[in-house]
Amino acid sequence: MTASLASPVRVAVAAAMCLISMFVLSATAHAQDTDPVPIIFVHGNSGSAQQFETDAMRFTSNGFPQDRLYAYEYDSLASNNDAAIAGLDPFIANVKADTGASQVDILAHSRGTLVMHTYLASSPERAASVRRYVNFDGRTNTAQPGGVPTLAIWGEGDQTRTIGGAENVYFPNRAHTEVTTSAASFVKVYEFLLGSEPETKAVIPENPKKVRVSGRALDFPTNAGMAGSSLQVFALDETGHRASSKPVYKKTITADGNFGPLKVDGRKHYEFAITGEFSAGSGITTIHNYPEPFERSDHFYRILNAPLLAPSIERSPNHTSIAVTRMREFWGDQTFEGGTDRLEFNGFNVINPAIAPRVRRVLAVFNFDKNSDKKSDTSASLAPFGSIGFLTGVDNYMASSPNGKGTIDVEATMRGNQGHAETISVPNWPSDTHTVSVFFRDYKAKEFKKKKGKG
Repeated sequence: MTASLASPVRVAVAAAMCLISMFVLSATAHAQDTDPVPIIFVHGNSGSAQQFETDAMRFTSNGFPQDRLYAYEYDSLASNNDAAIAGLDPFIANVKADTGASQVDILAHSRGTLVMHTYLASSPERAASVRRYVNFDGRTNTAQPGGVPTLAIWGEGDQTRTIGGAENVYFPNRAHTEVTTSAASFVKVYEFLLGSEPETKAVIPENPKKVRVSGRALDFPTNAGMAGSSLQVFALDETGHRASSKPVYKKTITADGNFGPLKVDGRKHYEFAITGEFSAGSGITTIHNYPEPFERSDHFYRILNAPLLAPSIERSPNHTSIAVTRMREFWGDQTFEGGTDRLEFNGFNVINPAIAPRVRRVLAVFNFDKNSDKKSDTSASLAPFGSIGFLTGVDNYMASSPNGKGTIDVEATMRGNQGHAETISVPNWPSDTHTVSVFFRDYKAKEFKKKKGKG
């Protein structure tokens, strides 16, 4: 009798456990559906998270969680990729631990594709940790590395480059870095990783009161943190000078280089001022960094110091030194309509065929008064910048004033038929103790507009 009564009980318990299991499986499947696979970006030579900054904001504009976006940064000054490859194991393991994900998606650019091909092909265990792989304008191969499903995106140049078995997409009018940051490439990447078209390919502005910024202060190109330096962030007035002597944020930079998040107004300009002991013998005590306004929260902002280039930059209390960077190449030698960029300092354009030919893939333009003769000469790129990838140098005299009381208007006009122009005004700091860097977006930023019926 006891046995006959126990049987229905066991059946009921088993049924309940089955229902619980079904509920747990359903909940797990739902969590997997709503939590996308984490994305890791691996930069190329002389690169950083800057090449992923725009696409990261495009992903979040489409609702992708910010906390599932990562950038793996390594020392690209190294003569080989051994350290970069070895460092991926703990980095990927940490991403998995942070997110609870069993796999990651990886996007790699240029030299980063060499790192990734070796990594994925080296062992089945490494390949198994990567769900999908995007190869930006880098290594070719007869097969998908490690058998991982691959999207290969190619820019200008040889249009026969391919990865066997991969989805190969070509953009012959996009430059080497531009093909990584362009909206057209983003659409292909989003479709490949998420399985559908993005709702938008733009960086959508947020309420200016809700914008947050974080990033790293690094030495270029080692990507080592500017340890021991001090960061202060100041809101600026319309002349480019500090609106108040009181910073809106300050932090001592540690070995990882991290700063933020800090609250900013999405409609205002800011100065990121880093003080400390920089390149030996340069005399520089402050790096002044000036970006465009942050129309959307940006967690991959980078402030870069270039200690290896410091000896090549002439300094004086009488002139200003300004480095301008943009993650879309400056072209100065194209003859088709809308084919060239302009970069003006108080109306003086420095982009021409000698300074920025398309083949040089110029991303950063270093401006200073060569020989301190108060003369400008744009007939040739200055040494050694003219022989270093992605860089160019200009003999550009810009008078300074004590404590940077004057203003220099830096205006970039982007190539393209619409010719979008953006101006960042900066103080004319004397270059013997100060250096100035200006960062322009690689896209035309949109303005925030309130939705009807909302505050």
